[in-house]
Amino acid sequence: MTGDTMTLLPLDDTRRQLRERLRRLPSEQDHVVGVKRLRSILQEMGVVCDDSAELQDADAILLTSGRGMEALIASRLDDEERHRAYSRIVARLIIGQMHEPIDAKIEYPAEHLTISREEKEEDAAVAQFAIALVEGNLDLAPRPLYEDVPKLTLAWTPRTAARSTLGGMHLWSDYWYRHSTMYRWWRSRPKVSKTIKRVCAVLNPRRPAAV
Repeated sequence: MTGDTMTLLPLDDTRRQLRERLRRLPSEQDHVVGVKRLRSILQEMGVVCDDSAELQDADAILLTSGRGMEALIASRLDDEERHRAYSRIVARLIIGQMHEPIDAKIEYPAEHLTISREEKEEDAAVAQFAIALVEGNLDLAPRPLYEDVPKLTLAWTPRTAARSTLGGMHLWSDYWYRHSTMYRWWRSRPKVSKTIKRVCAVLNPRRPAAV
């Protein structure tokens, strides 16, 4: 581990700022450039990154402790594997639950046994969202993972009713993305993403986006 320390933002602020930065990422599939961008984002959030970890069975480990948060990336990885490892770390911070004062999330190169259904669902959602990050196409994942969305509220006008309906769609999509293997597969289809964009444009024409 590196001896450098940085001030770590509260986890909610880290997630919010990560979402803000992810929306600004260009559609870049060069793995070397992708690693540099994701590492830079993590470091700005106060996560110490170490690409020299001697990990054999894991590609990466996200650690949180009294000294802050650290991302350990296996030194044996090639550029594409390292890009995927960093994408999983970012996805884990957005989707996963880190428990204070000490916790560790391990990113394995292949599917592995988990203790609980919640862990299995979290791992699967992290893996799928990481693919969208690597491919530079966030539209293949639910919008609440990378952007603030309209709220589901009582609505009294056609405009607010449409936005409230859109907010309900966002909540529904985010929930099933985290809990359903079939939904994650369906949501990652480009044709589905394009269709959802059109629906969102109808419900919120001032700001069309993926649900």
